[in-house]
Amino acid sequence: MGAEEVAAVNDEDQLRVQAALEALGEHFDSVMIFVTLHTSTEDGTEAYAKGIGNWYARYGQVVEWVNREEAVSRKEVLGDGGAED
Repeated sequence: MGAEEVAAVNDEDQLRVQAALEALGEHFDSVMIFVTLHTSTEDGTEAYAKGIGNWYARYGQVVEWVNREEAVSRKEVLGDGGAED
């Protein structure tokens, strides 16, 4: 099982994410969790991502989700399914 981290959050929050990964990993082939946390720093939001299972499956699922969400957004903005003439 591989794992990736995008940015660090505190140890307690990392343990929460790890526990959720392990619980879900018992039932699914791969799991990817993304979390954000508002901070008082200048950046304002801290992001953390970690996953277990097949990296390619997780990557493919994220790409598919992003593409689908972008298509929905284009349809909502353009009102024609995303095609602009």
